[in-house]
Amino acid sequence: MYGCNKDRLSQVGSALVALGVAVWGVYALVRWGFGWQVAGKSFLPYHLAGVIPGMILKRRKFLGRMIRKIARKNDTQRDETGPA
Repeated sequence: MYGCNKDRLSQVGSALVALGVAVWGVYALVRWGFGWQVAGKSFLPYHLAGVIPGMILKRRKFLGRMIRKIARKNDTQRDETGPA
């Protein structure tokens, strides 16, 4: 059951990334297909709202290992220098 949940989170992350990237397809359609004058910066928040959480969900194991490694390194440095 727990492994299935991890796969589901990874799938949701992939879907969010795909939707975030697809925003630029909508932008291209609106800009060049319909000829409307739209700024790319109006589409950027929607792109980032999909891509950033999607990548966090997809790479959560890697990010967790990196955070633990950084925390462990900070703890050993604090132990070597003494109490703060």
